[in-house]
Amino acid sequence: MTKLALSQVTLCCVDGTPRLPWALKALQRCLDRVTFGETILCTDRQTLGEQPLPEGVRLVEIEPLRSIEAYSEFMVKGLAQHVNTSHVLVVQWDGFVLNPTAWRDEFLEFDYLGAPWNHIAEPYTVGNGGFSLRSLRLLQALQDPAVMPTHPEDLCICKSYRSFLEARGLRFAPAALARQFAVEDDALTAEVFGFHGPYHLPAVLEPAETLAFVQSLESVAICSHYFGSLLRELASGARNRPQLMPALLAFQQLIQRGLERFEGPASLTPQALGVCKALIRHGQFAAAARLLRQRRQAGAGPQLKLRLRLGVNLLAARLSGRGR
Repeated sequence: MTKLALSQVTLCCVDGTPRLPWALKALQRCLDRVTFGETILCTDRQTLGEQPLPEGVRLVEIEPLRSIEAYSEFMVKGLAQHVNTSHVLVVQWDGFVLNPTAWRDEFLEFDYLGAPWNHIAEPYTVGNGGFSLRSLRLLQALQDPAVMPTHPEDLCICKSYRSFLEARGLRFAPAALARQFAVEDDALTAEVFGFHGPYHLPAVLEPAETLAFVQSLESVAICSHYFGSLLRELASGARNRPQLMPALLAFQQLIQRGLERFEGPASLTPQALGVCKALIRHGQFAAAARLLRQRRQAGAGPQLKLRLRLGVNLLAARLSGRGR
């Protein structure tokens, strides 16, 4: 099958984290589907180590990015000097090109294109930076001293400085077109060009690789923003595809390790309450009961005790319903 040719687009991934092996896989999946004008990986030598680059990928050695804020600063201020084409397709470890036939040349008429956000209202809906198309004109405009990089970088570009950039003639894609380009918050479809979000991986990876992905996670994943969504997709996926059950079981083991992070006062935090709700919502009743016990032992105050009772009642109702 003839690959999509995008000679005017650079494929780029910027990663200085332990997720770099998965970022390399994401680059390879994009290269399997599309021929780009150039492909670059921006990382530091220590993080890369002895890992081989996919064929055709140029290494751009940068200073270590020691925080997520440093990543955002690089994306706003540091990326422009490494791009030699009219546009750059930015990907991260948890997203890649899905369907090259969904590409539309109309995408190149805009300076920024990313999956719409469901939690941000118009006119700032577009969009997510984890799988995004950006023009070199945009990258160059961001070098203006008036632009101060903030985290997250996509909100910095698409909300904080959108009016500033539009006043200089730069164009952000409309939400309707962005939905044809990429998905983050919404469900995957066969008509979308690419996606971003680790919770989509169980639907696009083979079961064995999904298991490897789950096994690569550390217990801190229980505190991540994507925890509930990934648990949802693994639980629902395993119901429809029994081959995903090993990955779900591995994730359940990770949850048990992760709950150690919520011992003592940490069990009373809003984050712990959110994890507990996600566990109940997606059928992980034993783990939810453990976390509820940790909250009780930590001595919840009056309001937290009320939430605890509600959680216990909900858990009991779920258990009762499951037993019928």
